[in-house]
Amino acid sequence: MAVVLAATLKSLISDNIVKREQYDEIPPKVEYSLTDKGKFVVPILQSICRWSGAYHKNESEHIMAQCQKCDYHNE
Repeated sequence: MAVVLAATLKSLISDNIVKREQYDEIPPKVEYSLTDKGKFVVPILQSICRWSGAYHKNESEHIMAQCQKCDYHNE
């Protein structure tokens, strides 16, 4: 699983969607953040989340926990 995460992060960094900042500290510290290009995608993903919520909000096994982490709320 960690290999998949590392490969995905590298791909997002090379596509200029995510920025990686490494700090010279002990223990090592690395922070990832969205670039302007990455932030531009957020409304698109939120729209997809709303679309999905329209079809799954009444199904108890589809609680949409991932959407609780953004600004989408069941309407």
